[in-house]
Amino acid sequence: MELPGRPVRAPDVAFISWERMANRRRPSDPIPALTPDLAIEVLSVSNTLGEMARKRDEYFGAGVRLVWEIDPRARTVRIYTAIDQFRDLTAADTLTGDPVLPGFAVPLAKLFAELDRHG
Repeated sequence: MELPGRPVRAPDVAFISWERMANRRRPSDPIPALTPDLAIEVLSVSNTLGEMARKRDEYFGAGVRLVWEIDPRARTVRIYTAIDQFRDLTAADTLTGDPVLPGFAVPLAKLFAELDRHG
């Protein structure tokens, strides 16, 4: 996605509400110029703290409302609601999408078990 005034970013998963889509239509551009409501990054061993801080700065600077950083090795999720506001979840917790995805909930134990099944 081409974030307004920011570099092109490709989160691992993103959610964009219809309200953010021009004329409520899916963009046809391969790299659409729009801002997701939710950006999800699945951390790998090559991700650095500095890189992730830059991504969060770019996401929130462009208007992203929620960022999830999923660490499959540590089995944790860090939920950012602002550049400097976050909370950490463990496999014992349930990940919810509020306020961006009302009603979305998944037990992290189930999410991580699914990752184990698929390598």
